[in-house]
Amino acid sequence: MKDRSDAQARVIDIAGFEAGGHYSPAIAAGGFVFVSGQTPRDAERRIVGDTIETQTAAALDNVAKVLGAAGGSLADVVKMTIYLTDLASFSGFNTVYATYFPDVKPARTTVECGLRDVLVEIDAIAYLGSTFT
Repeated sequence: MKDRSDAQARVIDIAGFEAGGHYSPAIAAGGFVFVSGQTPRDAERRIVGDTIETQTAAALDNVAKVLGAAGGSLADVVKMTIYLTDLASFSGFNTVYATYFPDVKPARTTVECGLRDVLVEIDAIAYLGSTFT
């Protein structure tokens, strides 16, 4: 196993955020911020919306909130992975997604999978610069 004693990784804490499992909302390392999958849930863990459009907006807002806690924004995103319960909802998802990334579009992978209770989950990788730690 590689020695990680010189790693400069740190957990990004978000005020009022309570993870729904054993994970960190984000980890910063090497100028990057790795955002765990964000679902369309509010601070009390209630699902926001019941359409792919409203849930996409809520999940992206949560990604933006996590990045904000790290000192970044959606403009810093270089890669996203999108998990949809049904690829037939891709058009509705993509219409909302496009409004969040009108200029530079991050690299993206979209997959269909079984999600519990929600229609979409989004994780992200953002680059905040070589001096960010």
